[in-house]
Amino acid sequence: MLAAFTYRDFRVQWIGACTSSIGTWMQIVAQNWLVVSLTNSPFFLGLDAFLQQLPIILFSLIGGVFADRYDRRRTLMMSQVIQMSTSGALALLMYFRAVQIWQILALSFVTGCAQSFGGPAYNSLIPSLVDKKDLPNAVALNSIQFNVARVLGPLLFGLTLSAFRHWGYSEPQAMNACFLLNSLSFLVVINTLMMLRVKHIPPPNRAASARSCGAGSRTSAITPTWRRSSCSRRRRRSSGSRC
Repeated sequence: MLAAFTYRDFRVQWIGACTSSIGTWMQIVAQNWLVVSLTNSPFFLGLDAFLQQLPIILFSLIGGVFADRYDRRRTLMMSQVIQMSTSGALALLMYFRAVQIWQILALSFVTGCAQSFGGPAYNSLIPSLVDKKDLPNAVALNSIQFNVARVLGPLLFGLTLSAFRHWGYSEPQAMNACFLLNSLSFLVVINTLMMLRVKHIPPPNRAASARSCGAGSRTSAITPTWRRSSCSRRRRRSSGSRC
């Protein structure tokens, strides 16, 4: 059940990723709260989420090519450093009471760009941390890590907000603490990445980036698993339809 945890590198990386994910989900709730507090506008709340997800939609395919060509650990470290910087910048803006909605939106877009490269690098790194026979267990534990963070992150935000208000601090100061804690959480995952013993092996054939992206798209289109999932989605949208 926990076979993947017997691998030292996977165990270390799982702990770091879980810590960082908890901090990220704590910031997501705090940032949503901040946007509503500043604008009282559902439009800006939705726009903030859209700008963070847009780069992931646009650049994840390029991020996958980048993860295949270059050192995944260094790519992931760079992604974490950028996300730590955006979270730290938001904490500084809150501290100096200079935060504006356009700054939040810009930082969300930069964070999304970093995640569009860090996500493929992380997913590509997992198979190199465990043996092939234990890869399904590693993928399952990684999913558990993500869902645990989705529960604990918002809970930690609520506890932080409640504790700071109880200690006499204002609501903006409590949210600032959440941004700072998230920024510090990236130090954990950066440290775990530095502890990994995995080595990068460059691919023997480096095709052009555009050609690699095209090959990935074609592979997705002809893969039976993708076609079955696409058919399933269409069946859910329209009962009785067939692929």
